[in-house]
Amino acid sequence: MAIDPVCKMEVEQNQAEAKADYAGQTYYFCSEACHTFTAEPQKYAGAAPHGGTGGTHHHGHG
Repeated sequence: MAIDPVCKMEVEQNQAEAKADYAGQTYYFCSEACHTFTAEPQKYAGAAPHGGTGGTHHHGHG
């Protein structure tokens, strides 16, 4: 289990809609909308732990 660094939602790595590597770390995303991480990874990197509980999810999935 990982935490989407953009929306803080829990994401199963094998079911993630998208993923990105940054600074030697792989980040998983609940949707392509959260994959905006790639535009400003420094804004989100390190902000989300790789487990634990997720937060509130603020956007819909298409």
